[in-house]
Amino acid sequence: MKLTDKIKRDKEQFDKLKDSRSKILFLWDYYKELILLVLAAFSIFVILAVSNIGRKDASMYVVLLNNDTIYRECDRQVFDRILEGSDLDLKNKQVDVNENLRVGLGEEDMADIETLQVLTALFTISDLDLYAAPKEWFDYFAKEGGYADLSLLIDKQVLQKHKKDLYYSKDEKGREILSGIILHEGSPLHEAGYYHDDVIIGVPVHAVNMDVAVSFLKLLLEG
Repeated sequence: MKLTDKIKRDKEQFDKLKDSRSKILFLWDYYKELILLVLAAFSIFVILAVSNIGRKDASMYVVLLNNDTIYRECDRQVFDRILEGSDLDLKNKQVDVNENLRVGLGEEDMADIETLQVLTALFTISDLDLYAAPKEWFDYFAKEGGYADLSLLIDKQVLQKHKKDLYYSKDEKGREILSGIILHEGSPLHEAGYYHDDVIIGVPVHAVNMDVAVSFLKLLLEG
């Protein structure tokens, strides 16, 4: 049945219903999946809209997934201090750090689903510039081609000095790319209190401020 014919048939049945309750139940029974899809999309739009408030003057937007801020106070100025060593004009701009996203740490399946929806939206339609996460959740976006190839953005000499910390993954076309840098205990993010175990940090392929994110990673590698 064509979509136009289905809509016409459903409308005829809908018009025959006498009370509001019956009409609401009819719409829910026949269009539940579509309604849920629209509500989910709207929820993500609202979350992203709210999260973008005040980010116009940010030099870059960073997400630190599953960080340790729930256990201790962390030094969020670490990003701005490192970027002071760059040759970019970042006057009157600060790094916007999202420390609030967590996934896979408890039994709240719905909360995990919502977090992954937000992260997926950030990777695809928003302005996420730098992403750090434990291996499992870093890999989650690699197979969809979520990361820029750092081997094309950072000098080979710099990368060669840190080859043990380079993290490769395959993109959506099966190509192996340098998707991230492994950060161990003693890294600036660990010293700032954000993590205690190894994490991987990379630049999303749709980053708006990619030059700032790449510059940050260069400075991070150069110590």
